[in-house]
Amino acid sequence: MNLLETVGLQSGYGRVPVLHGVSIHVEPGEMVAVLGANGAGKSTLMKTIARVLPVMSGEVLFQGESVSKLFPYQVTEMGLGYVPQEGNIFADLSVEENLLMAGFLAKDAKKRLGRAYERFPILKERRSQKGGTLSGGERQMLATACALILDPKLLILDEPTSGLAPQVTQDLVRGIVDINREGVAILWVVEENPRDVLTQCLRAYFLDSGTVARADTSTCLLEDPDFDAMFMGRRQGA
Repeated sequence: MNLLETVGLQSGYGRVPVLHGVSIHVEPGEMVAVLGANGAGKSTLMKTIARVLPVMSGEVLFQGESVSKLFPYQVTEMGLGYVPQEGNIFADLSVEENLLMAGFLAKDAKKRLGRAYERFPILKERRSQKGGTLSGGERQMLATACALILDPKLLILDEPTSGLAPQVTQDLVRGIVDINREGVAILWVVEENPRDVLTQCLRAYFLDSGTVARADTSTCLLEDPDFDAMFMGRRQGA
């Protein structure tokens, strides 16, 4: 059984659809990338799966159950962690307060801090520092740690490496790969460093204008001579 599945998903903002019949799936423990040019609908897809945006038609299934009408906190309780690209931490709270807020549903939230600090040691050093004063990479680590504190079965990452320095990006990618090796499935939106991420993923979906233009193995995509043009949203001869 698939851990996550979308079937003919249509979603968007207000009455304007951005996604047009999107069907994808993620198996338990799998790491899957979602690629596409800017405006292709990647973030809209993630927000809809996480129940931040409404389902206009189609279905979102998690662990075989429809979650299309659930609230975000309900899918979080079911084991879905979501790290949006922006606004993913409380800037006025300390690192530790952010983690405790993320774990408020757990009876042993304070005990879970230890695991978060083991995974991201820099957060322990910064635990009394306000989130808004962290570097870009540290903020992404904090946002990821917050999403992991309830032990999700699936972690959705909406371009966590955007705007980060190369070394910071490499460190964060290694950290995410380690999380996947622990058994957490990952659905990863990629806008920057696509080759670095795809080498770590088994499969990928390529979105174009709100539809799945291509579903393939990462190896096939990386070996495609038109990959760079596809990723940048250009067509040959355009």
